[in-house]
Amino acid sequence: MKKKERQAALRAIDPRRKRLFTLLLVALPFLFLGLIELFLRTIDFGPDLALFAREHWAGRDWYTLNPGCKDRYFSRTSFTPDPSPEYLAAEKPAGTFRIFCLGGSTTVGYPYWYNGAFPAFLRDRLKALCPDRPVEVINLGMTATNSYTVLDIGRELFRYQPDLLIVYDGHNEFYGALGVASRARLAPSRSLNLLYLRLVHWRTFQLVREVIHRLRGLAGQPAATELNQATLMEQVAGRRTVVQGSRLYRQALDIFQQNMEDLAAACRPRHIPVIFSTQACNLRQQAPFVSEHAAGMAPEMLRSFQSLYQSGCDLQARGQADSALVRFHAAAALDSGYADLHFRIAACLDGAGRAREAESEYRRARDLDALRFRTDSRFNAAIRAMAGREGCLMADIEAFLRAASPDSLIGRNLISEHLHPTAFGQFLMAREYARIMQRQGLLAPAGRWGRDDAGVDSLLWQNRPLTPVDEYMAARKIEFLTARWPFHTQPLRVTPVPATDTLRMLADQAVHNQIGWVTVHERAAAYYLQRGERPEAAREYASVINQLPHQVVPYLNLAKIHYDDGNFSKAETVLLASLQVEPTRVATRVLGDICLKERRIADAIRYYEALARFPEDPATAADNAYMLALAYLASGKPEAAVELLERTSRRFPAYEPARALLARVQKQAGKTLR
Repeated sequence: MKKKERQAALRAIDPRRKRLFTLLLVALPFLFLGLIELFLRTIDFGPDLALFAREHWAGRDWYTLNPGCKDRYFSRTSFTPDPSPEYLAAEKPAGTFRIFCLGGSTTVGYPYWYNGAFPAFLRDRLKALCPDRPVEVINLGMTATNSYTVLDIGRELFRYQPDLLIVYDGHNEFYGALGVASRARLAPSRSLNLLYLRLVHWRTFQLVREVIHRLRGLAGQPAATELNQATLMEQVAGRRTVVQGSRLYRQALDIFQQNMEDLAAACRPRHIPVIFSTQACNLRQQAPFVSEHAAGMAPEMLRSFQSLYQSGCDLQARGQADSALVRFHAAAALDSGYADLHFRIAACLDGAGRAREAESEYRRARDLDALRFRTDSRFNAAIRAMAGREGCLMADIEAFLRAASPDSLIGRNLISEHLHPTAFGQFLMAREYARIMQRQGLLAPAGRWGRDDAGVDSLLWQNRPLTPVDEYMAARKIEFLTARWPFHTQPLRVTPVPATDTLRMLADQAVHNQIGWVTVHERAAAYYLQRGERPEAAREYASVINQLPHQVVPYLNLAKIHYDDGNFSKAETVLLASLQVEPTRVATRVLGDICLKERRIADAIRYYEALARFPEDPATAADNAYMLALAYLASGKPEAAVELLERTSRRFPAYEPARALLARVQKQAGKTLR
């Protein structure tokens, strides 16, 4: 009876009220989650995942890359990125051509700091070739990331009005963040990883993620802190191998292609061109990290292979390359997929001057390397295929660096270890990007570009923003990297730097994060000044200015060197540039001194009078007034000089120069000092 009564009561409810109740029932969970989200945001729970941080200085708003955005991709990896410190105006200046560069550690500039990366070289080249067009080249590279990061960041850049995207990416596709073989993999499929990258911005999701991580820790799973002593390569890779053509390999290639296509598709309706780049690596001196035998080889065949392979290795070590080749080819007939075998065949051919045949074998060795830190031929083919799509351009960096290499074999002439370009390799990459931009009429019509010839190359390379201490830092990083896995199974001891080697000691301290990049250059400059090597000291400050043009102190330090050397023209140029960054009392005063020395009296008075706009510094106020009085006298205004000197003498009675000058002026005027 009661059941029938309840049913009758339900039927008696107004349909509109029933729909309202249903809507409330559905909405309550979302309302609850919304309140949780609002509360978490109010208490500022979780990391700041914004791409850019906003800062205000010099009367303007600026954006700079936020280090915390790495937590989108590395929630538990012991890794702190050092994002490019470049700034872009929150309100894009009219006529400015804005380029964003995306990718992994090569884009970052490793083993150099950002001043050794192709974006820095590209910026300087574009300014030299198109000086009339303002250009910004923003380095958004992040170590150990891949096409997921490129797509995620690329989609977010549209609000910042890009005119061009440059993508150098592919080496980290397996082991980079969210990669199919990475420890930083979060989901088994591309769609779930992309969903994760959207949800991770919600604080509620971050809370759930944090709870899961803590529960895993309680369950005994290793925390990221246990990996602190490992290189980042080992942290993300976990020594996991991937055989070419395997399921994981095919999945990674599919994801890479789809991510590139999605980025291009997002840019197309906005008419933003994208330059995709093939990946270069060391073929000539980098043996495969891991070689795998064909699955299911019979024990007898495996023993025969090992006998032939070892015999070939022994013959090769004794310099009998022809005989070694016979053994190696016989071994290849048994197992053609063993990566190191092809590397050894390539080395024998290379030594015999058969470079074209050697290149094919070197490529085969790289492609078969089961530890996939280097992009292989199929991935580069996928990149080249993007060139035919609307809005997509292709920079064949691999082919370009090959053409610049002896015997067309890329090795340590342009690559530091296995895949990171040397500074000159990065410099050449920037040249190729600029060439593509010129050919496509980007930045300016092709006819309005300056000549990009050997003379420009020589000048740009000679004035590159790198100093010896940068080279020492890069060499030290490579030394530490190649002393560990995967280059060596057991870590090698790295020789300490002698304390007497000042520059290398500074570099070593920077590599160990004991001092920052700016401090390295400041201390290097002080070292050079102490030794009387003033041009070298000036170069240190010029390097900082090139990379950090919005910091005023390096300008003042560089100007002081030029001023003390009597090179007033250079000092004035640097000081005028500093005023565009931040007006300072020091720059204004020294500009006045320079103008007075060069008898540009009106300019000197203008600068000296401008000192009144700054808060008064009692330590320099009297001297500033004295210099202004001298300028007044030089301009034929003795009355103004006397009035200023009298006022100064009353305020600073201990300042003898003002009293002496006042007495001299009054004497010349036939007056006596009262």
